[in-house]
Amino acid sequence: MRRLSSVVQLFLILGGWLALCAPVQAQTQNPPAPPAPEPPAANFRTELNLVSLPTTGSLRRHHGYFRLTHRFARDLTLGDFADLAEDAFAFDNGAVLGLEYRFAIADNVQVGVHRSTLNKALQLFGRWDAWKQGAGRPADVSAFASFEALDNLQDGHQPGAGLVVSRTWGASDDGQRGPALALYASPTFVYGTFDAERIASGMGGHVHTDHLVVKPLSVDAHDGEEPDEHAGHKSTFFIGLGGRVRVRPTVYVAGEFSPRLHGHDPGDSMWGASLEKVTRGHTLALTLTNSFATTPGQIARGGTPGAIYLGFNIIRKF
Repeated sequence: MRRLSSVVQLFLILGGWLALCAPVQAQTQNPPAPPAPEPPAANFRTELNLVSLPTTGSLRRHHGYFRLTHRFARDLTLGDFADLAEDAFAFDNGAVLGLEYRFAIADNVQVGVHRSTLNKALQLFGRWDAWKQGAGRPADVSAFASFEALDNLQDGHQPGAGLVVSRTWGASDDGQRGPALALYASPTFVYGTFDAERIASGMGGHVHTDHLVVKPLSVDAHDGEEPDEHAGHKSTFFIGLGGRVRVRPTVYVAGEFSPRLHGHDPGDSMWGASLEKVTRGHTLALTLTNSFATTPGQIARGGTPGAIYLGFNIIRKF
């Protein structure tokens, strides 16, 4: 009995000692560090394009971006209201589609590919964000390089390069909303635009669909007038100008204009406008333009004189 009592006392002493030491040990041990939240990329809520022009919008490292561009081929300025209604305001006509995917190698480096059904144009491109607005820097500055050609890179090669400079106001600190106002300027040089225009004109039509009501994409000279002095230039230098305004927490209005400053400049300078609805990771934009252009080479070759095309862009970030 004495031995049993001694054993019981020993267990009670050990149990009390462990009970007292456990809280002390728990307090002295460092708790596991919580996983670090993924830092928001600068201007993450800023889209990577306006209507067709590039912006300085960012992607987080190893994140992707998908863009679908859709331009109905029916020119809204042709015919009267009854004609437009009969065609469901262009919805019954063919369309020019573009598919784009880009991937962020780093927070400031993107690479991508864009494929348009307009003359089967294929574009490969890359972009480097040199610096971001803030810390004494008044603007975002990005540089990009592009290589595109018609007929799946077989004809009409058009290498190009340019800069995008932007200034924003009223962006939210958490990155959940884009800036209240963003302005962009994008000087761009594209080589080979004259040859690409000549090849595109000889490909049997720019849009391979039936029952279209569409004007020619571009002209080098007007009837009875002298040919344009730049018609023989092989290259084009243009500057894309545009902006985006937030009118509601998730609704934006954007516009752009791309005058050609030197070189081959058929047709009219491209312009576009859009009304955008932004959700978490998605953007739907209803667009009006005078061109089917979605690549630098297509923008350099201009828009259809006097035309207005209805379309939309669908964007997904992931």
